[in-house]
Amino acid sequence: MKKNKSGLIVLLIIVFLFVLALIYLMPKKTAKRIFQTTGIVEATEVNLSSKITERIKALNFKEGDYVKEGEVVCKLDDEKRIAEYTQAEANFEVSKANLVTVRAEVKKVEVKLEDAKRDLDRLSKLFEKNLVSQNDQDKAKTNYDLALADLNKAKAQEILAQANVKQSEAALNLAKENLKDTVIISTISGLITLKAFEAGEMVPLGATIITIVDTKDIWVRADVEETAVAKIKLESTAYIKVDAFPNEEFKGRVVEINSEGEFATQRDVRRGKQDLKTFRVKVKIDEPKGILKPGMSAQVKFTPLEIDTIK
Repeated sequence: MKKNKSGLIVLLIIVFLFVLALIYLMPKKTAKRIFQTTGIVEATEVNLSSKITERIKALNFKEGDYVKEGEVVCKLDDEKRIAEYTQAEANFEVSKANLVTVRAEVKKVEVKLEDAKRDLDRLSKLFEKNLVSQNDQDKAKTNYDLALADLNKAKAQEILAQANVKQSEAALNLAKENLKDTVIISTISGLITLKAFEAGEMVPLGATIITIVDTKDIWVRADVEETAVAKIKLESTAYIKVDAFPNEEFKGRVVEINSEGEFATQRDVRRGKQDLKTFRVKVKIDEPKGILKPGMSAQVKFTPLEIDTIK
């Protein structure tokens, strides 16, 4: 009886160990159904450049400083631009005054033409009645023709004067913009990550002077293989870690999944097999501290219920 009982206990132990072995060897899914990949931290970045070629008069910030939208970050030498604006403004005023003078001349000639027309009409009627000579009528006609020519000439001068006003106004607006361009204002709030020039240096047109990163508008860009991208859903939660802050974990959400594959991650030389493509996934990070920087490498964990561990 004791032997049978001992044998049964041994049998149960063997069965128990066998079941444990099966459970251990069976394929498993992670408790949290996590898929992990790598990515790069990115952010909204603005390069402030010069629209004119000029020497830097002052730089109000340095690398690492925080700048607010609308603040003046750089001033260029404006002495030449002020002189150009003053001259353009004077030319504009002269052109407007000239137009006024020409228009007054047009009105004067118009009155002269009206008088000549009345004289011609009057003398023509008198000539029909033989009350004036042919010579008198011819003189009236000549005076009328001369007045008409003067009016055409005056109107041509008016057109030219109007064109001069428009041209001088355009030159004034250009000078105004050039003067305005000597003051470079930040278009966003953010951290200055690059100062490419120093005060006193000449800046070429279009050259970047300051680079500003909006550290509150930050995300991770991950290139996910096609075998995994179908398991990632928009608005699903993700968690991000970076080497610079190993004890910090940042929460994010998937806001964009590219619909087209990009470069191949593997070159498959087996016949009938295609190269593995990647799809760009954008994860917006909720990170109000502003400590993450563009270019940092990141580990991204996607945790929606639909995602299984990738074998």
